[in-house]
Amino acid sequence: MTTTSLTGHVVVATDGSEGSLAAVRYAARAAEGRGVELELVHVVPPCLPVGPFPAVPDAEIRLSGKTTLRHSRDAARAEVPGLEVVSTLLVGSRVDAIVRHTHEAAVLVIGAAPHGLVQRLWTGSVVTGIAARATCPIVIVPRDAHQPRAGTARRILVGLKSTEHAEHLLSAAFALARQTQSDLTVVHAWHLLSEYDDAIAQRTLRRAWLVEQERILEDALIDHRMAFPEVQVDVDLVHGQAAFALVKQSHSADVLMISRPGHGGMVHYLGSTARAVIRDAECVVEVVPPVHEEREHDGLHVLAGARG
Repeated sequence: MTTTSLTGHVVVATDGSEGSLAAVRYAARAAEGRGVELELVHVVPPCLPVGPFPAVPDAEIRLSGKTTLRHSRDAARAEVPGLEVVSTLLVGSRVDAIVRHTHEAAVLVIGAAPHGLVQRLWTGSVVTGIAARATCPIVIVPRDAHQPRAGTARRILVGLKSTEHAEHLLSAAFALARQTQSDLTVVHAWHLLSEYDDAIAQRTLRRAWLVEQERILEDALIDHRMAFPEVQVDVDLVHGQAAFALVKQSHSADVLMISRPGHGGMVHYLGSTARAVIRDAECVVEVVPPVHEEREHDGLHVLAGARG
């Protein structure tokens, strides 16, 4: 039995569905690009109730989990032949098990919830639960996420709420843009809650707001521009709801990067914009956790013989 997780590698959570296999293929390419191994993770429930008493995981559940991991491993190696792949079967609730196991991973890849209401009622809560709590960056891959056409420039969107705590998000975005030779678009949207106030502000304050916000954003970007001179950067100031603006632009992007608000203790949440983006974006979404947030180091039971 082992309880030691790998560090600095790419982890992908899989349940064997078509959506999670799309995430497996994406994670395989990400691991290849980073030059690290890929870890496949599947979670089985801790027990099956037998009468009034709980029981240990049933052999059929373990067998099913190992089969899921084997099929996912085949998909990863078909995508990237020769890739080093390990598999881990975890016991517990899906959100808790995955969050705890990946506290030292470089990145966690998961499949997006399907668009059907019935399927989303289950998988949607898992995706947002992991995104709200994980201490490593989370990459959420839609089943039908488009791939960039050969010979075309890649495009990364960064949804920037404010520049106050944007340093970590911008650093991650510039680094990814350089690694993937992508153009970078920083999107900042604004609107007032009252439609009347928003209409008045749109007529009277728009020009002054645009000038001031452009100055603030350029101040925040100047060090990154100097550190990554090869990255082409555009700033897009949008009057409108942030979630709507980001989702609208996601159809022409390869990756949309957003940050998660900091929290502590037992409080874990995503803002309404992040939830809407995760639910509706047409491209891959990366959620970057706050840099100051401490990672959990809780123990986690791993099934004996599950790695391989």
